[in-house]
Amino acid sequence: LWDLGMDKEDINNHEAVERKIKQMDEDFDLVMITEDFDSSLVLLSDVLCWPLANMTSLKLNARKKSAIEELSPKSRKILKDWLWADYMLYKHFKEKLEQQKNVFGLKSLKDDIVKLKNLNDKVKSECVLKVVKNTTSLSSDFVPWSKDVLAFKINENKECCKYFGISENHFIEYLQKLQMERLRKWNPGS
Repeated sequence: LWDLGMDKEDINNHEAVERKIKQMDEDFDLVMITEDFDSSLVLLSDVLCWPLANMTSLKLNARKKSAIEELSPKSRKILKDWLWADYMLYKHFKEKLEQQKNVFGLKSLKDDIVKLKNLNDKVKSECVLKVVKNTTSLSSDFVPWSKDVLAFKINENKECCKYFGISENHFIEYLQKLQMERLRKWNPGS
């Protein structure tokens, strides 16, 4: 909740946390949940009235199996108690996502998830030359933030493929550059 603008004085106040969650519930039509990402993308496509083809992606920043560690039940409990406010936020929006899935229709959702997975498979087959463990062979735009995540050797001969595999920081830099170019066209003195 801290990252979402909650004051540090309020982070341990149950009523303030509930108010913040209520405010966020009013502000956002959809909150996506990572472990239910495919459903979240299908619902986002519906909220935005965009075709599923606009929701395609590669699974960037997925941890290598060798870098994944399971938390013990004791550690989970400690974290849940310590981060109770964040857990409340998560639980609220997890339940809301389940409601939105039911309203959308579980059969339609399942069908659209299959369509999205097929579209993602097509992107992967067209854009990924190989999955790499040693990122030193990648051009700088495609090097992930951590050595513990999977990386892709992208087919750079296809312009559209670049945007599926580019790292977040490089993509943000690219978008900032585009926005500055637009600003200069609209306001040549800036």
